[in-house]
Amino acid sequence: MPIFLIFFILFVIWLNVKTKRGQNNNSEWDTDYWEKEREANFVRRKDISGLDYITISEDELPFSDTAEGEEKYREDQVRRILSSKIINLSGMSNTDIKLTYGTANFPELSKYDQNYLLLIRNLGMWGSYLHHNCDGQDERARQILERAIELGSDIRDTYVSLAEIYLDAGQPEKVQELIHHVEKSDFDLKDSLLRSLKNLLNTL
Repeated sequence: MPIFLIFFILFVIWLNVKTKRGQNNNSEWDTDYWEKEREANFVRRKDISGLDYITISEDELPFSDTAEGEEKYREDQVRRILSSKIINLSGMSNTDIKLTYGTANFPELSKYDQNYLLLIRNLGMWGSYLHHNCDGQDERARQILERAIELGSDIRDTYVSLAEIYLDAGQPEKVQELIHHVEKSDFDLKDSLLRSLKNLLNTL
């Protein structure tokens, strides 16, 4: 038998083994997932009144009585969200939420988690807008962006805008603190964000 044919047959056998293993692994994952989902759908409602909800008073953020345009829009969005319940459940899957707190609580908790995502998004856009478009407003922008990061924001523009503010103020050590903060995180776009922050430092 030609050597080429032998290698071809071995390759086909190897490929079949790998494919079957992959199918088995996917099958096991699917089985585990649907079993967990089935179990979650029967979990009774739990008391969620004592969860770690995020509460921020308007006095903690630098709202302006004379804001207009984009600035006023972002301020109004933040005010609206602050009047609602907010919780950060970004580390939990939908199934985990149902297993932990009960299926009946899922729609309510999903709404509160969505409020969290809207809050950090609007804080980031508000602060970034002030930094890039409003002269003399970097101090306000800094307060807003720092608050977003304290709340666990992983939005790139929030970090980059705050880093630019620190550098404009002659505080590169603050950018280094942001880098350390991101390095310890589990953000999905962690590597990309780190590159952006380090590139800013390298421009000094």
